[in-house]
Amino acid sequence: MPHNISLPHHRYVWVVPSFVMQAVSKPDLIPAMWIGVSVTPGRSIGCTVLLENGALVVDLPLHALRGADVPYANVDLSAVVAWDCYGWSAEAWQPEALSGLLCGILSPDHKSVIAEGTLWFCIDHTGDGYSQAPDQHKHLWIVERLVDHVLMLLPQDRVLIEELSFTKIKGIPPIKRQTHVWCAE
Repeated sequence: MPHNISLPHHRYVWVVPSFVMQAVSKPDLIPAMWIGVSVTPGRSIGCTVLLENGALVVDLPLHALRGADVPYANVDLSAVVAWDCYGWSAEAWQPEALSGLLCGILSPDHKSVIAEGTLWFCIDHTGDGYSQAPDQHKHLWIVERLVDHVLMLLPQDRVLIEELSFTKIKGIPPIKRQTHVWCAE
C-alpha cells in the first residue's frame, strides 16, 4: 500500500517561504527539488521536497509550490486542488506522449476554459471504492497554470489537451462518462 510515492522523476520547483521557514527575512521563493507525494484519505495531497538549504520537508500542500521563480501571490488550496485524496494507495504516472503539452484548464462545471496550462504528470489512486467505479475513477493531473506558474491538481475531465500534430479542438467535447466495467470473459 504505497502511501508515499516517488514522482516519475524529480522536478525543480519553488516554495513559498511562509510554508517552510519560521521567520521569513525576505519573501523570495525558495528553490526546491520535488521528489514525491503522500496520499492520506480526507487530506489534500502532500508534497515532499528537498529545499536548497538541505532541509527535507514532507506533506507540503500543493499551493505552497510554484513552477517558476516569479513574483507570487497567495492562493487558496481549494482553488488549485479539486479533491482531497480518497485512498491510501496511489501511483504517479507520466505518459511521455502527454507530459509537457499545453492544455486548457476547464471550469469545475466543464463549460468553459478558464486558463491555459502545461501537463506535468498524474496521480492515480488505486485500491479504493472510487477507483474501482468506472464513473468515479479519474487521473489527477499536476498542471502548471501558465499565467502565474501555480501548480494545480485536476481530474482529467478538467483538462483539454492540445497536441498540435493530432488534436483538433473545437469547443469542449461532450465526453460520455464511463459507467461499465468491461470484461472479455
